[in-house]
Amino acid sequence: VALQTTSLSTDSIIITSFQRAPFCCHEDLVTMPRPELVQVAQSINGRLPRALQIACGDDVEDADIRRAIEVL
Repeated sequence: VALQTTSLSTDSIIITSFQRAPFCCHEDLVTMPRPELVQVAQSINGRLPRALQIACGDDVEDADIRRAIEVL
């Protein structure tokens, strides 16, 4: 699984690859309890450039974490 993003600041394309998909599908994200959702976000963050990382702290709502994951 890989994500392709464009960096406007460097005028380049960034490819971020994962050894395995961090989640199955939209339905999986919707039904996922918060601890698993945060684990998915942290797994994705471990491979993303800092500017693209997903906020998943205690002050972030579950829906916002899901939305950020789905945007990727």
